[in-house]
Amino acid sequence: MALLKRHSSLLLGIWKIEETEAELLNLLDPHKAYQLFLNKHKVETRKKEWLATRVLLKELLGEELMIAYYSDGAPYLPDRPDMSISVSHTKGYVAVYCKEGAPVGIDIEYWANRILKIKHKFLSEEELEMVDQENETGYLLICWCAKETLFKLIRQDEVDFRGHLHINPFAYSPEGEVEVWESRTPRRESFILNYLVTPDIVLTFNR
Repeated sequence: MALLKRHSSLLLGIWKIEETEAELLNLLDPHKAYQLFLNKHKVETRKKEWLATRVLLKELLGEELMIAYYSDGAPYLPDRPDMSISVSHTKGYVAVYCKEGAPVGIDIEYWANRILKIKHKFLSEEELEMVDQENETGYLLICWCAKETLFKLIRQDEVDFRGHLHINPFAYSPEGEVEVWESRTPRRESFILNYLVTPDIVLTFNR
């Protein structure tokens, strides 16, 4: 088992993928859909991410449910229409978040300084000015994850991360909250996201 973190009050978890494909498959009940996916895809990391997502979902809910996808790629649970689900994966990790009723969004990213090279692609000039220079990599990763989470929550096409998704200033810490809002729709919705920073990953999700 590689359940890295389970949020104490939410159906939310992070799985560090340390198992082989066969070991992950053994944690699931036999189902033809699993084998169809594995036969269709050749990249080992993709197959393990896909299997680990379903193992983590089973761990969180206590039952094994199939995950389906809308045309825009958003996941849903056909057997639990009352429950929303959001999924994210990054190098060696998957994260799953479920909640009854309200939409959910989650994003996970592994720690890497490459975020420094692309910050102008997803942050506006005003947002770049608010970046904590002493904790630049961590701050930027929180911003990236926050905008990815917001993107999942609003489910709109033709979204400009710099022009349509916005982050209010926040103080950097290993764990905290950040307010985000969108200008892609007339609703101009806003959300409070929680974030978690570890030496290996950054995670954001809505409450």
